[in-house]
Amino acid sequence: MLPDIHRKVMYAKYVLEKAITMQTDSNEMSYSISLLLIHDAAELLMLTVLDHLKITPAKKRDFLDFWTEIKPPDYATPPDKIPLDKLNRLRVALKHSGAIPNSHEVKNLTPRVRGFFENVLKMYCGTEYRDISLLDLVPNAEVRSLLVSARTKFAEGDKAQAMTDLKIALHKMENPSDQYLPFIDAPAQPNVSGDFGLRRYLADLHAFLDQCASKINAMTIGIDPVKYAEFMKAGPGVLWSMTGQPFVSHWSVTYDHVTEERFSSFIDFLVDYALKASDVYIPRPLRSALSQ
Repeated sequence: MLPDIHRKVMYAKYVLEKAITMQTDSNEMSYSISLLLIHDAAELLMLTVLDHLKITPAKKRDFLDFWTEIKPPDYATPPDKIPLDKLNRLRVALKHSGAIPNSHEVKNLTPRVRGFFENVLKMYCGTEYRDISLLDLVPNAEVRSLLVSARTKFAEGDKAQAMTDLKIALHKMENPSDQYLPFIDAPAQPNVSGDFGLRRYLADLHAFLDQCASKINAMTIGIDPVKYAEFMKAGPGVLWSMTGQPFVSHWSVTYDHVTEERFSSFIDFLVDYALKASDVYIPRPLRSALSQ
């Protein structure tokens, strides 16, 4: 598979997985948007497979033309036409008639579409769906390496170090060496002596403002602030020295509450963060010029 084809397959998988995570919100709007994204993901995969097989699609094509574009004797007929036809009908009804899809129908179709991905990739690209790693979409090599390392450590049972690697990866994304994110910072906490009650109040106020700044920063680049807060609470506390060395404080030794599914959701969160952050990074020399 050529590199550009592989990248398109990654994007198709990314859109599909993104659509699936939207269903956790369990409301009509989320399922409607999920349906549209699932359809887009499937169509992107179809066009990518046609490109891989060097089949030129018609300029005006329909969603279900995939089952006539790939045909014997050159290739086996594509699978899963019935569920993809159902997907297309729901999408047309939503987009052109305003018919809100039934959430159960969308939810039941989702594994069928993922099965379509698995079958098509194996039949025509010789690739397993599970082997298409979304981590390859992460632009920063150091961050990508940390996420790969975290996944390996989690699989080996070292959940504490895996969660630590995830926290460090986020720090690296938020504090790259040669660029910066257009974030706001909470005011510095004043050093006040004397009254314990005042010092406690100021410490609590600073912590509150710091959390507010973090949530605003997340929303600035399109990250769900609830998911950001959930991620920050899930792993260890990490403080950084002036020389860039992390000091890790674990509140859990085993992290037994972090299931494989939850850990995968944290990986997906960080991949999403990396992609959105890459669109708004500002080179540091430009920052210096702007400040003059």
